Amino acid sequence: MIFRSRYTYFSKIRSVVRYFLIRLFFYKRLFVSGLGLIGHAVYIRIAKSGRITIGNRPIISDYVELQALGEIVIGDNLSINRFSRICAHQKISIGNNVTIAQFVTILDHDHHYNFKNNKLDLDGYDSSPISIGNNVWIGDKVTILKGVNIGNNIIIAANSVVNKAVIDNCIVGGVPAKLIKTING
Repeated sequence: MIFRSRYTYFSKIRSVVRYFLIRLFFYKRLFVSGLGLIGHAVYIRIAKSGRITIGNRPIISDYVELQALGEIVIGDNLSINRFSRICAHQKISIGNNVTIAQFVTILDHDHHYNFKNNKLDLDGYDSSPISIGNNVWIGDKVTILKGVNIGNNIIIAANSVVNKAVIDNCIVGGVPAKLIKTING
């Protein structure tokens, strides 16, 4: 069996060209420290009051969604896989050496809702910032909710819902996410 890299030489060139075009388009609201790769059909939306700051060497895979009505701050060596999304109405901070698997959702907001006359009324958002530390691996289909602080050296198991703070040096998982094991940091 022959292993083939997902990124061929030609696809890397296209990814770098996309990277420069996106930086040109959002030149006043998107700041990236160094060179990176951006996959096919990446959706980036930055509001006039929004901002995205990314450290060195990001790898953003195909079909990723980044939305900043507020602020998204990402450290060095981010790897975010296909179909994941990060949406900030207030602020989402992500540290260095973070790997985000496929279908991950990170939202710093919930819809504000009321029932009026037996009718659901969605009116605005409730938001609270999210902070994710360094050396974090976020597994497939994880959802991280508003107001969560995730420490350093963390593994979040696949299909988990993180709705509370996570201490340093541990593995968490489940719905809602709970401590599975502490690890040496």
